[in-house]
Amino acid sequence: MKKKDQNFIKKENQNLILDLIQDHDLVTRAKLARLASMSPTTVSRIVASLMDVGLVKETNKHTTGVGRKATFLSLNPDSLVSIGVELDEKNIRVGFFDFLGRSIATEETEKELREDASSVVSRLKEIIFRLIHQYEIDIHKITGICVGLPGLVNNETGEVIISAQLGWENESFGQLLKDELNYPVLIDNELKLKAYAEKLFSKDKSSDTMVVLGFGSGVGSALIMGDTIYRGYLNSAGEIGHTVVDPNGMLCTCGNFGCLQTYIAEGFLIREASKQADVQDLEDIILAADENQKWAVNIIERAITYAAITINNSVCLNNPDKIILTGSTIERFPSVRDRILEAANKQIWSPLSDTTSIEVSDLGETGVILGAGLLSQRVYINQLNDEKELIKNE
Repeated sequence: MKKKDQNFIKKENQNLILDLIQDHDLVTRAKLARLASMSPTTVSRIVASLMDVGLVKETNKHTTGVGRKATFLSLNPDSLVSIGVELDEKNIRVGFFDFLGRSIATEETEKELREDASSVVSRLKEIIFRLIHQYEIDIHKITGICVGLPGLVNNETGEVIISAQLGWENESFGQLLKDELNYPVLIDNELKLKAYAEKLFSKDKSSDTMVVLGFGSGVGSALIMGDTIYRGYLNSAGEIGHTVVDPNGMLCTCGNFGCLQTYIAEGFLIREASKQADVQDLEDIILAADENQKWAVNIIERAITYAAITINNSVCLNNPDKIILTGSTIERFPSVRDRILEAANKQIWSPLSDTTSIEVSDLGETGVILGAGLLSQRVYINQLNDEKELIKNE
């Protein structure tokens, strides 16, 4: 077996042990071995390496029998801190998280439409260092920063290939941010990061294939297979919003006509509604629909129909056991969300209707920054493993 294959297996085993310790909180080495289907010797070696770097700690607790104690393992929440960031059309969200994914500090602020990358970097730098000072965060524990944003992102280089919502194209955002902050920086698609958080914090750990669908400023999807984000060749897997449903439809920001998102995304709905009334927000359209204004009823019903079609198409294409709905449309407007769920349950192809559960995200607006922070931690831990292997081989 090649060395890189051995290192990959070591990382996978290490990550599995970390996930099991997190899921079971206090757990013995013997139970870990059973849960992971590993030998006690392998588990003890992995645990020892994790304890060496302070990620895992031991706790002695009394169990059955007089004076008898067992040694339990748990994650050390104070061992590291990561920074998660979300950028969207109008907002910047920043969060600091400990090793258990618990929030240490968060801040949300408005962002100018199409604000340039250099300006966003400067603002992020100010927010991050102000929060570090305000909450007395130990800078030596910070593992890095991960930013989630809408659009096509090269997650390996940190380049934003194109983001229609931000108005960026071929922007070396990751390098700009790294130069200013001097921390490791990751850049990724926002929905993939939210899907990562959904998987880690899912109450049902039995889900094998999960799709997260986002309805908001755009329309997107992210597929989790096992514990892995499916990325595709250019990290563009899941761009369902740019599948064409009507070649004679509206012009999309991508340059094509009739993309799916032109029938669902909030900006397009507002643009369509503006032909009929003074509309500033999706809420204005919904209020008009509630008053039975025909133009508004037609726009909302069409959006609900296409959202249900999106869910059905995801079920047919990916055959997941779970679909999670998220995004501002879902989170801000419960009446629309409920109608999408109702329409989707009627729309799904009958042979698959009982194979997929459709749920609404519990993470809400914190999902992206949480997923970003946790992914930053996992990448850091895997790199620690690489460094130890390099030291061994020198």
